[in-house]
Amino acid sequence: MTRWLFAGTAALALVAAGIVHGFWTDRWSASVDTTESASRLNDIPLMIDDWEGKEIEVKPGQAGPGVAGCIQRRYFNRHLQQTVVLALVNGRPGPVSTHTPEVCYGASGYLVGQRKAVQVALDSKGPSAQFWTSDAVQTKVTEEKKIRIFWAWNGGEGWVAAKDARQQFPRFRYPVLHKLYVLRDISGTAEQGKGTSKDEPCLAFLQALLPELDRVLFRGPG
Repeated sequence: MTRWLFAGTAALALVAAGIVHGFWTDRWSASVDTTESASRLNDIPLMIDDWEGKEIEVKPGQAGPGVAGCIQRRYFNRHLQQTVVLALVNGRPGPVSTHTPEVCYGASGYLVGQRKAVQVALDSKGPSAQFWTSDAVQTKVTEEKKIRIFWAWNGGEGWVAAKDARQQFPRFRYPVLHKLYVLRDISGTAEQGKGTSKDEPCLAFLQALLPELDRVLFRGPG
C-alpha cells in the first residue's frame, strides 16, 4: 500500500510540475500581453538617428522556448564607420531572464570576461539606463574572434543590469520582460576591456536607441 501511495504522489507531482511549466512558458496558449508586446518589436525603426539598420533572419525556435518575440538587426553608422548588432527578445520573465551571455555565448565557444556595470546617459528627464558590459573571446586553431556585449532587462520600469533577473522580475509583478543585447566585433583591435569608454560605439547606439524603444515598446494601449 505504501508503495502505491508513494508512486501516486510522485505521479501527481510530475503532472503538477508539467502544468506549472506549461503556464510558465505559455505552452498551451499565447498570452495577450506577450503577443501584443511581441508585435511591437516590428515597429522599432530601421533608421535611428545616423544608424541605418538591416534585418537579420531569425529562424523558428532560434530564440529558445518561452520567448514570445525576437528581432535581430545590424545597424551601421556611416559617420562613425561602425557596425553594431541588436538582439531583442521578450516574453514571460522566467524564460527571458534565464539566459545570460555567459550561457548563450559560452555554449558557442566564447569565454566571457568579467562583466561591468555601465550607465547609459539619456537626454530625457528620466533616470539613466544601466547595462552590463563584457568582452568575449572565441579562440580557434586559425583565428581568434572578440566581441563586446552590452545587455540589460526591462520590465516596463527602465533598463536594468540585474544581478539575478529571475529573482528581480517575478512573473506576478512583470507579465512581460524584455532583454536587449547590443554588441560589436572588436577582433584585431586593442580595445579589450574598454567597454565603458565614452567613445564606445555601442554606447552611442544605445543613447539613440533607448528613447525609441521606450516610445515603441512601453507606450500605452492605442
